[in-house]
Amino acid sequence: MKLGEQRDGSVKNCVQQHPYLALVAGYVVIFFIAGAIRLAFVPGDLADAAVHTIMNTLVYWLLALFQLRNLRKTNARLKDRGQLRAYIRYPEARPGSLSGIWNQGIVTPAAGSLQFQPAVYDNLEASGRATTLKVERVLPQRWKVTGRNRKYIGSFGMYAVTVLTDHGKVELAASPESLDRLAEALAG
Repeated sequence: MKLGEQRDGSVKNCVQQHPYLALVAGYVVIFFIAGAIRLAFVPGDLADAAVHTIMNTLVYWLLALFQLRNLRKTNARLKDRGQLRAYIRYPEARPGSLSGIWNQGIVTPAAGSLQFQPAVYDNLEASGRATTLKVERVLPQRWKVTGRNRKYIGSFGMYAVTVLTDHGKVELAASPESLDRLAEALAG
């Protein structure tokens, strides 16, 4: 390391650089914690605890794998239709309404407008009536949605933009790739 250089060894950067290694490390940690809990509460030998722990952690990982597969299928379906998964809120609405709560849905962008269809569940089953917003301008600033600002957003790594529409100011949160696709569609 050169003089004046700082080394960023944060856990987040390590996980981003080596995601599969982080996955294996996470599995090992969960394995030992689950095994210790099993030995503490269910008397038995070490081999019995190890077998039960392996089976339980594998079941949890399989459930997570199916969840990720369904998420990828849903995202591919939306991309084929020119749509994207997004969250929307109205910061100028009355307090207690949709001013601080992100509403999940499907956004269908077009030149100068976007249609927002509220949706529920991970497969984005439509719920409610679609709203068409005429976009006057998209502000260029993006910010990461974190902490208390994430109310009702189940995904991590979401960024938000402010969109000025005929209905007033709207904040739209989505993945960075989806926001890029949104900007392209609105400009076209």
